[in-house]
Amino acid sequence: MATPRTRARDADRDALCRALDKAFEEGQLDGAEHRERTATALRARTLGELRGLIDDLQLTDAPKLREPAPPRKARGRGARWVAVVVSLVLLGGGFLIGRAVGGSAGPVATNEQVAEDGGPVADVAPRVVRLEGLHTPQGFAQFVSDVRTRLGTAIVADATLYPGYAVFSTPVAGNAGRAERWSYRGGVDGPDDPTTRDRDEPLVDLAMFSPEILMPLIAGAPQSVEVPDAVVSHLIVEDEGDGPQVRIYAANEADEGGYLEVRPDGSIISIYPYEPR
Repeated sequence: MATPRTRARDADRDALCRALDKAFEEGQLDGAEHRERTATALRARTLGELRGLIDDLQLTDAPKLREPAPPRKARGRGARWVAVVVSLVLLGGGFLIGRAVGGSAGPVATNEQVAEDGGPVADVAPRVVRLEGLHTPQGFAQFVSDVRTRLGTAIVADATLYPGYAVFSTPVAGNAGRAERWSYRGGVDGPDDPTTRDRDEPLVDLAMFSPEILMPLIAGAPQSVEVPDAVVSHLIVEDEGDGPQVRIYAANEADEGGYLEVRPDGSIISIYPYEPR
């Protein structure tokens, strides 16, 4: 059973942020409180820390913070590819049209359609996926542009992008051992009070990630994690020491989901599909 000391998952942090969004819309939190609590939620390590952020709020549909699922097994570059998802981003709108292989086809989302033996994959009906907010080509590009305009650079320590808002951090000017936290909702707000960071932690340039490459991977994430009814909850952009990457998280309402890790060029590092308990 989950306890206050149980480690929080990204799904728990996302649920808390959505609850804070609702409280902000209802006037229970002002802008500064909302930004501060959102930033705290994204840094929270335990369920107890998350619950403390909403204890004083009136929530008709409080998030259910559950015990984390067991670790998933990663599928790396050598995973068996039965088939892939073909995607085409329509730059004129927030839609992505793709061809999804039915059944238990292998978990991949790329820009090419290739069978394991090199032959063609059977044709299937197109599937339309609606992308939202910062998970669209225009939204992601605007976010990067606004960060560069406000800070003079798009280089950050890390960034988490939900459909409706983002939170990111940057080193304090002149002190790489401290970080400032910023929030974004149609404009850059912040920073919050500085916190300690590892001064040797690599930075990452948001401009390295092309929307045209990312969007097909985002739309194909439900198939990649083997949960067809999942939706993408958030993206995490960072460099853990082995090069820049973005993690794409997808889950359904039953909290069945997983994530994939990709490079700026769209190459897949690993896939962590959903595995039933």
